[in-house]
Amino acid sequence: MASNKKVMIFGGSYNPIHQGHINAAISAANYLKVDEVWLMPRKYNYDGSLLLDGKYRIEMINMAIENLNNFKICDIELKDKNAKLIYTYNTAKIIKKKYPDIDFYFLIGTDQLNSLPRWYKANELTKLFKFVCYKRPGYDIDINIQNEYDVMIIDGPLVDTSSTIIRSGIFQKIDDDIQQYIIKKQLYLKERVMPKLPEERFIHVLSTARFAKKVALSNNVNTNRAYVAGILHDIAKGLTKDEIYEIMQKYFHNKLNYPKYCYHAFASAYIAYFDFGINDKKILKAICNHAKANKHMSKLDKIIYCADKLEESRPFANTLNDIRDLAFNNIDQCFIEVLKFQIEYLKKQNDEIDQSIFEMVDYYSRRLTENGR
Repeated sequence: MASNKKVMIFGGSYNPIHQGHINAAISAANYLKVDEVWLMPRKYNYDGSLLLDGKYRIEMINMAIENLNNFKICDIELKDKNAKLIYTYNTAKIIKKKYPDIDFYFLIGTDQLNSLPRWYKANELTKLFKFVCYKRPGYDIDINIQNEYDVMIIDGPLVDTSSTIIRSGIFQKIDDDIQQYIIKKQLYLKERVMPKLPEERFIHVLSTARFAKKVALSNNVNTNRAYVAGILHDIAKGLTKDEIYEIMQKYFHNKLNYPKYCYHAFASAYIAYFDFGINDKKILKAICNHAKANKHMSKLDKIIYCADKLEESRPFANTLNDIRDLAFNNIDQCFIEVLKFQIEYLKKQNDEIDQSIFEMVDYYSRRLTENGR
């Protein structure tokens, strides 16, 4: 009599998938001599919050398993519409009912084994699937938990990385095609920006990006462009002044006559292009123009310029509510009001005022009047 088909399920967020996942899956599959490996991406974090859209994670998983013929994707949890399958027990019941003649193994890491008693209906779950633990660096196995749930332990080669590290922009332990996919699709921007800026500056760029996205939606401007430009507009503020000046000398020497306060804008566009793979000219232009207005400001440029000053983490934010509201109804008028606010603010601070700001107020006020006729 033929034995049942053997399948190992390996669940996880795969946010994104990396070589550590694949290494553990291959090693465990070879040890168990299973017929197939099903990678099962979660739709939710354990606290119920959403992960990166499943379509992107599925694309990256497909790239990672392209040459692994016995690897498949089980998307049952991604298709869950009612958050019922946030618990692995509920997923297991459905899978066992659909495939009663398959012997299932469920692969977990050491950290998950030690938390197994807190899993929903862990006793019943470990009877539906045979649990297998692949040792993970930095964790000691709780022998009592292993014995209580009859968990098989597999010890094999390890790739010491995590999805958290990958999301921060350290791409060494992912395939090149996945790295290029992340860059092309502008994924994990928030996580990749965070380690490059001081905390206060990161809060500012994130707030700018979120506000810019909302304003763009109200003004029929591409919201993704607004968000990307907003979160990267100050990315060079993580550099020293000397590093920014070096970028200016090498790549923007024709802008060295500009006031030094706007050097970081050009350096930020440089970093956005070379480090983050942003090649959208409208985004790069908006980043360049966010510190010093000129006579060629697009709607997106104006949105980023205004969002940089109007976002709510600014110390003077509560004085700008009327101008902030204007951004959603008339970005052209809002832009002029922001320029005027800058002038008054600099006067109160006794700071030097760039005369071009006065010129821009006059220029865009005339254009608004002419267009309104």
